Amino acid sequence: MPCVVVFNHNHGWHSQQLAFALAHYEVETIYSNLSQCKVDLSLPFGLYIPGLNNQLPDAVIVRGIASGSLEQISFRLDILHMLEKLGIPIFNSPSAIERTVDKARTSLLLHHKGISTPRTWVYEDKEQVCIAITQAIQENHQLIIKPLFGSQGRGIHFIHHKNLDEVVPEGNLYYLQEYIPPITPNLWKDWRVFVIQHRVVAAMIRCGQSWITNAAQGAVCIAVIDLDPEISQLACRATRAVDVDYGGVDIIQSVNGYQVLEVNSIPAWKALQRVTKSNLAQTLVNELIIKKLKHF
Repeated sequence: MPCVVVFNHNHGWHSQQLAFALAHYEVETIYSNLSQCKVDLSLPFGLYIPGLNNQLPDAVIVRGIASGSLEQISFRLDILHMLEKLGIPIFNSPSAIERTVDKARTSLLLHHKGISTPRTWVYEDKEQVCIAITQAIQENHQLIIKPLFGSQGRGIHFIHHKNLDEVVPEGNLYYLQEYIPPITPNLWKDWRVFVIQHRVVAAMIRCGQSWITNAAQGAVCIAVIDLDPEISQLACRATRAVDVDYGGVDIIQSVNGYQVLEVNSIPAWKALQRVTKSNLAQTLVNELIIKKLKHF
């Protein structure tokens, strides 16, 4: 029986949904954790993955990489890179994850592909941050600070001269973005668009209780049946720009049109599944795993 490894540091609903979808094709799912893998050159492939009896999986789905030191994260990505070198399909690929988990790199790639995204500044020097804040005041806009490797709306704050000394950036790196105010005052919303192989398969509007509109922060999610073609095209251009097999694209509307906030290469879809009729895990497995493995 073919097997697919699902890597996560805390297996739950998403892993279970993928396992159900794979079982439809009589594919075994192995739950694993990259932090429990090891390099052992006495083994046939030089890698040990718990549950595989020194064999290689037929494919890999990455659902999460636990936080850790730079060395630990690098080693876990090394495991994925080596599996890819051995010919194992990985979704998303380690290179795609590296491109998107780093918000600065994503912002640069979107910018270089001519995709509208909020103005962004990344500094190590606090004096440069002061200059950016002063410039923002002169231009009558606000700045927000985000963790470079953050997710689910955690660690996002407005930044200004008054709280500059109170905000401790992760890794001593300031990732700043221009705040995009809502078109209608106090009506905070954005779009989460789920894209597989550069094709939109589902979308929802996230209406926030505040300016942070992540579902994990209490946003109300509303299904989108007829997605604006402009949003759909923008989402697909964004996944192509960062070269991911699938992703969750966050899009906001500004006075100058739609803009891409982020592209997530390990997107959660539990909130989206609640407002979507199609089985997203099954679609993901159908489009990526089954089509990739010809002997299925």
